[in-house]
Amino acid sequence: MIVWVLKQVVAAERECYDPANIQRALAELESRLDQGVIDEKEFERQEDVLLDRLEEARQWANGTL
Repeated sequence: MIVWVLKQVVAAERECYDPANIQRALAELESRLDQGVIDEKEFERQEDVLLDRLEEARQWANGTL
């Protein structure tokens, strides 16, 4: 049971820190802004979160996180 939980945590961590996933989320966010689904303030708020996550992903990949 513990091994399964650890495997799930590692898989979730990999997905969270996958730069390709973060880049897709940034592109989707920009598209939502362009379509008028969100305003500039919301875009900037969400973009900041994603850019922070991207930096964390780089640190995680380098083993410095």
